[in-house]
Amino acid sequence: MTRYPKSIFVSLAAALALCAGAGLAADAIGANENVMGSPKAPVTMIEYFSQACTACAEFDTTVFPLLKAKYIDSGKVRYVMRLYPLFPIDGPAYKLDRCVPPGRFFSAVDLLFRHQAEWDNAEYPVKDPHAGLIRLAQSLGLSARRADDCMNSKKLDAAINRQAADAQARYDPVDTPSFIIDGVKDMNGVSWNDIQTTLNAALAAKRGK
Repeated sequence: MTRYPKSIFVSLAAALALCAGAGLAADAIGANENVMGSPKAPVTMIEYFSQACTACAEFDTTVFPLLKAKYIDSGKVRYVMRLYPLFPIDGPAYKLDRCVPPGRFFSAVDLLFRHQAEWDNAEYPVKDPHAGLIRLAQSLGLSARRADDCMNSKKLDAAINRQAADAQARYDPVDTPSFIIDGVKDMNGVSWNDIQTTLNAALAAKRGK
């Protein structure tokens, strides 16, 4: 079941209010978003992820490398990662991801996924998640002070909450990872075979236009 942290996430009421308002504009990719791949790629794939989600970590380590090699690196897919926080620890973990230069964002996400057992107190019996995050921050080249400054900063809170509310209003993701293909919620599953089926269909649709 989806969990809503108290510290950083919009209320369901806020999301419903957003949805109940005037029609939503097209879901454009913002200038400050986390993007991999060519802007000219025919298909845009958005992943809503939780940094503390073990299913997201499994996807990152087993499926994403295949997806990147076949579709992103070849110029077929533009990939966007958006935080959809499920746990309180998602906020500081994501802020740590964003603390490194933009070109290293995906590497930071991958590092935290691969070492969830060291900091993820939502899914593992971790007693000191802060210490685990600091250790990983240092492996990313950040000082403990810089990492703490980033994780404690409120600068990204409004953007995170706004993006989560928008996701709820547009796509109603029930869990993470959730995928959006050219503005349409993907219901086909997250296995490599499922992802290939979805993307091949999207690419074929573009070729048919």
